Order: sequence, then structure tokens, then C-alpha cells
Amino acid sequence: MRLPFVGVLLILLLSVTFGIGHSSYELATKQILDRAKDRMRHVWSLNRRIFVQLTAKGKSPLGGQVLNSKLEVEAETYRLFYDLAGNLSVVSVAELDDPLLRRRVQRMAKLQLQGLRPKDYEQAKDLLRQIHNFVNGPLVCPYEDCSARGSLAMYPQIMNKNMHTKLYEDLVINWKAWRRAINEKDVAKNTFIGYVRLLRIAATYNGHVTPSRTWYLNYDTENFQAEMEAVVWEIMPLYRELHAYLRREVQAAYPKADTKSDGAISAPIMDQILSQDWYPHQFFRTPHQGRQHQLPSVHRRLEEVLVTPVKINRKAAEFFESLGLMVMPNIFYDRFSRRMNDEEGGAECKSQVYYFPPDVALRYCPKLDYKKMMQIHGTMAELQYHLYKMQLPFGLDTEPCPGFGAAIAETVILASGTPRHLHRLHILLNDSLTEEQSLNRLFRMGVHTLIAVPQYFINDKFLVDVMDGRIGVKDYNCAYWGLQDKFAGVQPPLQRLNKDFDVDFKFYRGLNPETSNTKKFLAEILGFQFYRSFCLASGQYKPGDPNFPLHNCDFYDSKEAGKKIRDMMQLGATRHWRDVMEIATGERKLSGRGILEYFAPLFTWLKERNKQLDIEPGWDADELCRRD
Repeated sequence: MRLPFVGVLLILLLSVTFGIGHSSYELATKQILDRAKDRMRHVWSLNRRIFVQLTAKGKSPLGGQVLNSKLEVEAETYRLFYDLAGNLSVVSVAELDDPLLRRRVQRMAKLQLQGLRPKDYEQAKDLLRQIHNFVNGPLVCPYEDCSARGSLAMYPQIMNKNMHTKLYEDLVINWKAWRRAINEKDVAKNTFIGYVRLLRIAATYNGHVTPSRTWYLNYDTENFQAEMEAVVWEIMPLYRELHAYLRREVQAAYPKADTKSDGAISAPIMDQILSQDWYPHQFFRTPHQGRQHQLPSVHRRLEEVLVTPVKINRKAAEFFESLGLMVMPNIFYDRFSRRMNDEEGGAECKSQVYYFPPDVALRYCPKLDYKKMMQIHGTMAELQYHLYKMQLPFGLDTEPCPGFGAAIAETVILASGTPRHLHRLHILLNDSLTEEQSLNRLFRMGVHTLIAVPQYFINDKFLVDVMDGRIGVKDYNCAYWGLQDKFAGVQPPLQRLNKDFDVDFKFYRGLNPETSNTKKFLAEILGFQFYRSFCLASGQYKPGDPNFPLHNCDFYDSKEAGKKIRDMMQLGATRHWRDVMEIATGERKLSGRGILEYFAPLFTWLKERNKQLDIEPGWDADELCRRD
């Protein structure tokens, strides 16, 4: 267990034992938190230093100064929260009258990995670095000869190769080669086992008999996994129709995969489908063929109208200003908005936000394209959230649960990518697409969203079921494929054994609580719930009116939608996330309703098309994982 500082422990024990009043007890508790905030100010100053170092002219972004500062931030943040949780763990919440003080204590007395003792925490970090290397390290020789080209990383190199290939043999070779490389002598499996052991230890420090309660810590929900599963089943009829349509496309494109008409889809092909969501030369057909039905290219107009990433940033900020949220002052653009170097962005080129109250800062991607335009709207949502949360007490100046802020960002990403908003920006000539183009766009969006959501859930459920002991070490692999069969209609490309360990690279990415599959699942589902609510409030979505469908809703300039966003952002973590989401949606549970209404035209088309082709939705996977 974590041990509190002796001086603080004595103060609190004496307060209770000798009947010192609530005010003195609360004062002692506030002093603990005040000292912690003083230490947090040092972390914020380090973040400011990192931003300055990265943006100073003539400095290498990969220099040692920056690396040392980042390591210092990580170490100091760990020590701060570890010490603080130890102190707050002895505070009797019942003795506190101030509801915000009670909330601060409850949230900060329990931790995930940062609750581990220093030695265990260092081991957890080492394991996470190794897990990161499984995905991003050059470990793979697909054809067992790296002398000429060198080894490849799963991301982005092998993923890009898989996206472009038209040969099923290549997909299977790459699928096997990566798993063979990372799991030679059971390295990947043993790394995972060691990491789960540490997650279980962290749970014991929180007094959690069931380890997943610590994994789902700030969701404050009994059996949160069951709520997520209910959403998966809610959207499953739509998923099954899309799966059935894609399965027929797979049969036509990859006859060597031997996909049965009522069977599951091979895992490497499903991975390729997801990677080709917006790829212009995908192997699967969109609903309407012909050049006149394809989506209009916006890249040239984007360059002509918005010219530079700086102008895109200002347009993204303007979106929030139109809603009645904070105006980004000129000093922000002059001092706290900086362009990344061209070599820094990498494959994803994601903009970075820095938080050091009373300021926030942005380092933005230099690329100028449609995807980056939408993403910077999401990044601006994060900046706005920081500006509102920093007014709150330390410990509550954060999102109410992991993924909540990303869900708000998702709504603005959806709105900014609509034809209606692109027309507002003078990028498209019309504020809507033809019916055929609109369906093709929805289909692409469906591949992007509907294929991913069950995978987030499967990866989360597998981890949690292992953590809680429902899946034993000897059953890992077949249990994983059982989940892929049940929730996604996916099967391995060849016979596998329980001694293998076939989880995909997105599973490894989600082992870090900061990038967990739980967080991604909630952001996607709640994002569509929020989007539906904002669109109804703005009058830009009118159910049943074909002129105002949800998938073309742009709530720009809606003060009603803006009030919902501002009210949620201002609350930070002062209230339970269900209380905060209720402000926007009137609901207190996750729901697939937003997704189903967004994709309703696609759902109708898929059902009709599959019926015309005599395609039966659903699947019966082959038994390709043999228990040892």
C-alpha cells in the first residue's frame, strides 16, 4: 500500500480522534491539496520549457534538452500523484462538508499505474516502451531476408504496404511475419502477462478486489463493460449488413481467401478494409460507381481558399467563436501557436497541445489537406476545454472521465467535414452532395466508424477479462478469436493454436491507459450522441426532413449548441460524467442511437442491396483456433 506523509497523517488522525471540528479537518485536507498544486506548478513550468525548446529557432526538436525535460515531467508527475494519493487515502470523506473537496479527494486518492510503488512503476514503463516497440519498431522481415531493404515496423510501413497491395498472399505473409517477429520465444505474450500482473497490483492499492475497477477507475460505474457491450449489440444490425456487403466484395477481390458466403472475414483482409476507409483505390466498391458519383476532390480548392495551415487554424478557432465560446486572442497566435518542422510530423502528423496555466499552446501539423483541416477543429476543441477547465480547483481541472473531451472534439470534426460546412468555407460550390455522392460518403464514413467500434470493444473486453481472471493464460488465443467471431465476424487466415498470441497492433496501443481502447470506444459512441444533440439544438438536424439529415449537419454559429458545450466544459470533473453528459443529451447512458440515425440512409441501402443480391447478414466462423 501507499504510505502517507507522517505529519499529514497525524493531523488527520488527531482531528478525528480528539473531535477537532470539521473546519479544521477540511483545512488540513485543503493544505494537502494546496501543497500538491504548488508542485504541479513546477510540472506546468516544465511543460512551458518543453514548448519553448521545441519552438526555439535553430534547435533540433529531437535534442537532448527536450528529452530530459520530458523525462523530468514524467518523473515529477508520478511522484506528485503517488505522494498525494498516499496522503488522501487516509482522509475520511464523510468528515468533509464541502462537496467539491469530497470530489477532489475521491478522484485523487485512487490511481492506475501511477499508484504503483517506484520499482513497479519503472517496470510498467519499461514494459510499455517494449509494447510500443512491438508496433513502431523495425522488427519485421516479411520475406525473411532483410539484407537488402532492412527491417520494417508494423506502423506505418507494413500497414501502408497492406493498404496498397492487391494480393491476398502478401496480406497473409505480413500478418504472420509481424506476429512471428514480436512473439519469438513468447516475448509478446510474456510482456503482456507481466504488464497484467502490474495492473492487478495497482488495483490492490486501491482496495479493488476486481482489477478492472481500477482500469475503469474514473467511469465510476459498476460493470462498465456490460454497458459498452449493450451498445455494440444495439448497432449490430447495421454492422451485420455492412459486414455482409463487404464479405461479398472480399469474395470477388480475394478468391484465394476462400471466404464462405455465410462465413467470417479473414483478419488481414478486415485490417486492410479499415486502412482503406478513405483510400481512393480500395478493393471494395462504394454503392454508386461512375466518376459523376465519386466524392468531389477538395484538395485544390482547400489550397486556393485557405492557403496555409495558419489560416486553417484561425478558421477552426472561428468555429468555436461562432458558438459563443472563447475568442483566441492575437497573443495566442503570436506567442503560443507554432508550426512543427516538416520532419517531425511523421505518418500521422498530429498537432500537439501544451497546458501550462494560465496559458495553453499549440504546435500544429504543417500539412494542408482535408483530413488535417478536420483534425485541427478537434485540436481547437481540446484548447477550448483547457481554457475553461483551468478555472477549476486542482484535481477537478480535467475531463470527468477518459475520452469525454475527445467525444466533444469528435462532434466538431464531424461538423467541419460536412458538405454544408465546406460550402460555408467556399471549398464546395453547393451545401449538399447528390444523393449518390452522399451515400458514397456515408459508406466511407461507415467503414471508418462501424468497423472500428467493435474492435475497440473486443480489445478492451479481452484485456479486462484476462485482468479479472475470466480468461486464463492457456486460453488466451482461442478466447481472443472467440471474441472476434462473436462481435466482429472475423477469423484468423489460417489454423492457429492456443500457444500463439495473435492480438493486433491496435490492442497493444490500447494497453497504455492514456490511449486505451475504452477511451476510444467512449469517444466514438458519446461523440455521435453529442453530435445528434448539438444538431437538434441548432435546428440543422430535423428527423424525417431530407433537407436536414444528421450526416450533413453543421452546427456552426449555433449559440444553443455552444451553450451545451460551454456548460459541459466549465464543469470539468466537478460532477460525475453522466451528470455532465445529461446537460447535452438528456441521457445518462451510452447509446448507439446517434450512430444509427447518422447512418440511417446507409442502413436502408445496405438492407435493400443485400436483399437484391440474396445475401444473408450474419456469419458462422470456421473453427480455426485449436485448443492445445
